[in-house]
Amino acid sequence: MTKWRSDHRSATAQTHSRFSVTFAVGAVFGFFLLERGARAAGREAECGGVITLSAVVRCSTSASLVLRGESQSLEALAGRRVAVSSWLPSNPVLAFTGGRRTGATTGESVTNWSATLSQEFEIAGQRGARRRVVDAEVDAQQQRKAVRARDIAAFALTTFYDNLAAKEEIKLTRRLEASGVALGAATRGRADIGVGVPAEADAAEATALRLTQARMSAELRFAQANGTLATLLGRDPQAGTVAVDGELLPLASSALVRTSHERGADERPEVKALVADQRADEARAEGFRRARIPNVTVSATAQNDGFDERVFGVGVSLPIPLPQPIGRTYAGEIAQLEALSRRGATVAEAASRELRLELVTAARAYESRRSERGMFTPERIERAERTLADLADEIRGGRLGLRDALITQQALIELLRAELETRRALCVASVELARAANLSLERGLP
Repeated sequence: MTKWRSDHRSATAQTHSRFSVTFAVGAVFGFFLLERGARAAGREAECGGVITLSAVVRCSTSASLVLRGESQSLEALAGRRVAVSSWLPSNPVLAFTGGRRTGATTGESVTNWSATLSQEFEIAGQRGARRRVVDAEVDAQQQRKAVRARDIAAFALTTFYDNLAAKEEIKLTRRLEASGVALGAATRGRADIGVGVPAEADAAEATALRLTQARMSAELRFAQANGTLATLLGRDPQAGTVAVDGELLPLASSALVRTSHERGADERPEVKALVADQRADEARAEGFRRARIPNVTVSATAQNDGFDERVFGVGVSLPIPLPQPIGRTYAGEIAQLEALSRRGATVAEAASRELRLELVTAARAYESRRSERGMFTPERIERAERTLADLADEIRGGRLGLRDALITQQALIELLRAELETRRALCVASVELARAANLSLERGLP
């Protein structure tokens, strides 16, 4: 009885222990699934609502079918890596023969049979060369995916800024349109009472029509930019307008200028991809050089001869390499791949030069746009807005002639539109500089 109770307690303790371990593993797995689901729900809510500067990069890259295709190419290369990782170059070969032998004089019959098991072995490191080829191809594909991600992120940021600029342009053109309509009405009123000239009233109304046309053009540009943004986010552009929230402010200006002088063109993924392709060609050439060394085939044989005796033996076979062009020495393949490798190095150097020029050009363009933006001070823009709004009252009061009013109106309109375009150009220049400086736009910028 005592032994039974002891065994029962031990079995109960083991059962509780197994249950505790199972419960702990299940709890961890459930927490992981809940956390993953929460992250997915948060990402969907972020990308399905109002789009901000910090969200546009993440949402556009996660919705990109181009990046999905690049990831699938990486999956294909992962399959190739498995294919070249086999220890043996081929599967073992088992051969069996059998026959019945009858003596011509004795008439006796005996059974002859033989079985051979053979296996080919690579002795020159061909497997390692094949793996180095795939590793270089994987590296090149990862770099190409990084290039795609950064380009998509840069385009998404530019489109986001275009949406903000188009929204502000619509507001500006509506204010300008209201000012033009008020100026035309004031001029027409003076002409109707005989104080003004009807031709001047016609000119003022024509200017108002052009301002209305400018407002309609701004609305069209916003619709086009918004449709492009919706497509980048994976939404249906016909489903409605994508709400954007933000200001026309450039990306981290001080960090951009500092980083642009620290990053080298050789660190760009475009150059890294070309260098990886060059390494792949070198590894292929090395693989063909190693393939010149013949593989060894080891075999084991068992047979029953005509005397009904058992014979066991082992053998080694080795191909005989013959010189070119009698035999196959892979001389042509090696020469081709070595030339392609040299060409890859040249292409990588050319790309590095172009990217260094791109970085310098982007940095100078950014500095120029920033200096240009500094000319449009808030005080100057505020005075222009106020003066433009007061033109109609000045004409009604007779303090300003129509010709002078039209000239003033045109100058102020050009000033306000130039200020808006300068802010948009500065934001776009900051994106181009960040891209040229190889900043991680696919993860967003502070």
